[in-house]
Amino acid sequence: MIQANPQSQSCSKCRGCQYLLTNVKGLLFGEHCSCFSCDVCGGRGQIFEEDASGVSTLKECSCAVLTQRLAKLNAAGIPGKFAGTQFETFNPVGDSQKQAKSRARDFVRDFGKTGQGLMFMGRPGLGKTHLAISVIKALTLEWGADCKFIDFFQLLSDIRYGYSQDLSEQAIIHPYVQAQVLVIDELAKGRNTEWELTMLDQIISSRYNAADKITLVTTNYMDVPTEPERQTNDSKFADTQSPAYRKNAVGEETLQDKVGERIFSRLVEMCQIVKLQGQDYRQEVLAQYPIAPKSRKC
Repeated sequence: MIQANPQSQSCSKCRGCQYLLTNVKGLLFGEHCSCFSCDVCGGRGQIFEEDASGVSTLKECSCAVLTQRLAKLNAAGIPGKFAGTQFETFNPVGDSQKQAKSRARDFVRDFGKTGQGLMFMGRPGLGKTHLAISVIKALTLEWGADCKFIDFFQLLSDIRYGYSQDLSEQAIIHPYVQAQVLVIDELAKGRNTEWELTMLDQIISSRYNAADKITLVTTNYMDVPTEPERQTNDSKFADTQSPAYRKNAVGEETLQDKVGERIFSRLVEMCQIVKLQGQDYRQEVLAQYPIAPKSRKC
């Protein structure tokens, strides 16, 4: 993480990190806190450096790193409602959520070492998107990575709208194909028609073949059907009224069923699977924070 100016440590707005994250027109926006300062350049971002012959050259000050990384964060396309989303605000319930948070943190710490991304799997409301957002925020601000976030269903809507504006799907998906790190949220949501799967295949295959791109995915579908829930932790009998039991009884769809063998196989090769189980995480958060904040300190 970028080191804060010691004078900003007591700032009540940013708590020492020298930037603030807010929701601006539906998108996350990061900007310098009013306490931001640099003793070297006075906050201008540039300095004159004199060489051995006495010639001065205008160069970028080291404090400009924060400015650059905030610009990358603003270009990531993260929805503004996630301004307050970070690892510190993810309160895991149960072992699988604790492990998922730990693996996400480890992924940031070891960024780039494995060449793989993460695929968060689990029922709605378990914190998959929360963790994925936390990851790309950290990668942008701590590593300076170029990241993009896209809700897959929204991407499809953008492509359809693009047709009416004489834009090709290639022009629309290009930023997501080229991004150093891409988060695809809600993968397999919707009908998954032949056209939708063709669009997905273009993105996944392009990133797969590039070999230097990192992809993170969240999906409500598992790699295998989930086990029927038990009435109690030590019960030998399945709870026949549980949603998991009823779905399995009629044949629960897996991610491979939704996206096909080709795309699924490539995703498994590109990503480490992280499974989340337990209670609805969003309901837990709403119970603690009944009114969502408009902005969030870093």
